[in-house]
Amino acid sequence: MADSESALAIRIISTFFIGILITYVTARSIGGENKAKWFKKRQGMSFLNMRGLLGETCHFGHPRTWQGLVITLLMYAIIVIAGYVIIFKF
Repeated sequence: MADSESALAIRIISTFFIGILITYVTARSIGGENKAKWFKKRQGMSFLNMRGLLGETCHFGHPRTWQGLVITLLMYAIIVIAGYVIIFKF
């Protein structure tokens, strides 16, 4: 029983890191210029909501154009499919 629970926990954590990887690869592949055109970030930054280098790279904001919406939906779909495969098929 413990092996099953620990294996499931490892698969869930792996899914989390795969989601971060998919977000990072997507952000790097579309580039900063397109990301700025297609997504709107929060304007006000304070000490409490500052992000580091990786956080700023992976942060998209909310979609502003149809291209941003398509990118967002594709990322969600890929993450859900990868999570399903990792958790239930392995």
